[in-house]
Amino acid sequence: MKNSGNKEVKEIGLKTIFTFILNGLFSAFFVTSGVINFKKKIIVSFLYFGLAALAVIPHRFLRVTQALKVVILIVLFVILAGVATQGDPVAEQKFENFSLGQKFEMAFGKNKFSMVVKEVKNNAKINVSGKDVATSGSFVIVTGDIVNLGSEAVEFKFNEDPGLKDGQNRSFSLYGAAIPVGKLQPSVAKEVSYVFEIPKDATGLKFIVWDKTDVAKSIDLKK
Repeated sequence: MKNSGNKEVKEIGLKTIFTFILNGLFSAFFVTSGVINFKKKIIVSFLYFGLAALAVIPHRFLRVTQALKVVILIVLFVILAGVATQGDPVAEQKFENFSLGQKFEMAFGKNKFSMVVKEVKNNAKINVSGKDVATSGSFVIVTGDIVNLGSEAVEFKFNEDPGLKDGQNRSFSLYGAAIPVGKLQPSVAKEVSYVFEIPKDATGLKFIVWDKTDVAKSIDLKK
């Protein structure tokens, strides 16, 4: 005799479990994004929370497939992330200021160096590969000494080429450089030179170098 009270037990398949986990991960990610943006952009934060709620709604209630739901969530997130980054202030570069002849230190990961900008010259022309090169402006040659502060020989190279700025906040890129070949031995000073081409009216020059810290070094080239 059949027991009419018995009901068929419905097994939960791997696909259902995977879908549940995926929706949970999406929801947790959106909630985290909302919390991160809450202090800066409240409206964007609530939109992230809305995406988190959408992620946990079963796809059958949305009348779409699970794959399409995932695509929709990703597209909405990309759009929202783009909106969230609009208007974010650009971090202002910080500078540590030095004078001509003053020693400063630079860090490139575990490698540390000191540098002294000891001389600056202005020339109407320079010699490049045996040929004189002239300019309607002026060539500024910045010369300094680099010292490896470590206990082992290492190569020295700026992550970003040094730059030059004038009193009108105009930036000048590196024209050429003469740097030591090979590794720098510990505590042995090596001379380096950097060349910039600037207009004749440029004054108040500052030599700018960047290491792997957040603070750039600015050297006033006024004698």
